[in-house]
Amino acid sequence: MRLPALPVRLPVRLFVTASALAAALGGCGSAPTDPPPETPVYVLNLRDSERGRPDQRPANLVLSEFSTMSAVTWRTWGPTRATGAGKLSGTWCLPECADAPYDATVTLSSVIPVKGKGYFSRYAVTADVPVRHRPEADLSGVLPTP
Repeated sequence: MRLPALPVRLPVRLFVTASALAAALGGCGSAPTDPPPETPVYVLNLRDSERGRPDQRPANLVLSEFSTMSAVTWRTWGPTRATGAGKLSGTWCLPECADAPYDATVTLSSVIPVKGKGYFSRYAVTADVPVRHRPEADLSGVLPTP
């Protein structure tokens, strides 16, 4: 007597490419994804522009109606802050700082989105300002934005 033949199951090996796996997994978080592109970061610079212009790493920057940075060398720029070293002068230190501005470090921060771009909206300056000028020195504040 012969027994009926049973179906035979052979092992099957699957070869799956990484892209096929990513497509199959969709957005479940397992597949590697590229990071989103960073939003460009600017400062609205009023130097030589009454309305201001979007600027990145400017050598000369109007911080406020009272203070200006010149000869700035930027150590960092974005995405959340920028730091640079340069010379600080302002209406609060005239006439002596017109010819001899103070060595200073400026930090820009508080990025806000405006029309698809990020703009720094705050500044802080560290400088060795003479004691007589410290009460009027404009060392921190709000930057203009478009």
